[in-house]
Amino acid sequence: MPSFTKSGVDEILIKLLRAYSPTGREDNARDVIVEICEDLGLSVEIDGVGNVLASKGVGGRVWLVGHYDTVPGRLPVRRNGDVISGRGAVDAKGPLSAMLMAASLSKSSVTVAALVGEEGDSRGARYLLTRELPPFVVIGEPSNKTGVIIAYRGGAHLTLRCKAEGGHSSSPGVSAVDLLVESISRMKEVAPGGKYDVPSITTTMISGGEAPNVLPKMAEAVLDLRVPPGIDHSMILDEIKSKLLEGCEVAALWSVPPVAVRPSEPVPRALTRSIISLGGKPRLLKKYGSSDMNLLHGKVSSIAAYGPGDGKLAHTATEFVNTRDLEFAVEVYLKTVEYLSNLD
Repeated sequence: MPSFTKSGVDEILIKLLRAYSPTGREDNARDVIVEICEDLGLSVEIDGVGNVLASKGVGGRVWLVGHYDTVPGRLPVRRNGDVISGRGAVDAKGPLSAMLMAASLSKSSVTVAALVGEEGDSRGARYLLTRELPPFVVIGEPSNKTGVIIAYRGGAHLTLRCKAEGGHSSSPGVSAVDLLVESISRMKEVAPGGKYDVPSITTTMISGGEAPNVLPKMAEAVLDLRVPPGIDHSMILDEIKSKLLEGCEVAALWSVPPVAVRPSEPVPRALTRSIISLGGKPRLLKKYGSSDMNLLHGKVSSIAAYGPGDGKLAHTATEFVNTRDLEFAVEVYLKTVEYLSNLD
């Protein structure tokens, strides 16, 4: 028999938060998820890359898809009244906890897929693409209790490398770091950002130089490119390459296409109806980032994202979620599963 009560979603979240699981180091949390699923009375499968598939019943038409990896950086796991904080409370162990609880309470067959690698190369979602999926998928991402996410921008992580001859810093010559900085500035002309429908590029890592009095021969940067729906990110990448200075080259480490769905499609409609039935006012959201929804969209009939937590707190040192929002999300997931399971 399940050992968690309906209000025990907070206990599930705290267990998950205590299992630190940055991308690539998910093993510890995987064992915790299996233990939680067994306590909830869910059957468990672990696939070839470490995704945990927890099911209630057989042959369900709905999957609730979350992820249990987080960005790096340990945070204290604390509970202060109705607030639970820790790395991943928002992105995305909070939504995953609510999904697991909802699955255990569901009267319909349903599967929760807890994926690996979402904060990296999305290897968990890419692996799912190799198997048959149900028609309806709800992605577990923070949408601030009553938001329904219907669009994500596409993205790519780029490496920019610049080379120069080097030499003494006091002599005429070319610095690879100068080439890098100037090339980044020119790249931003193509993707200046500032608005949702304008591509953006941001420098996230940079390195170069050997000594204070030596012109650098090598410099490297990692950049985050984001592209809104309706724009081909490969075309943007070609424009970016045309802006580079001689001696510099750029390559994509990984990429995902943008995604946008109509609010009238079954999954977003089911989520909005569920929120309304619980007394909430649903809001349709378009996110600046990306999620596993970008990859899974083309594999299923209908998809959207929903979950507790304020997305603005994701990846910050102040990740927290309210337990009332967690419990509300459990109800939303439950009602959404029931609605979609009974569609003709």
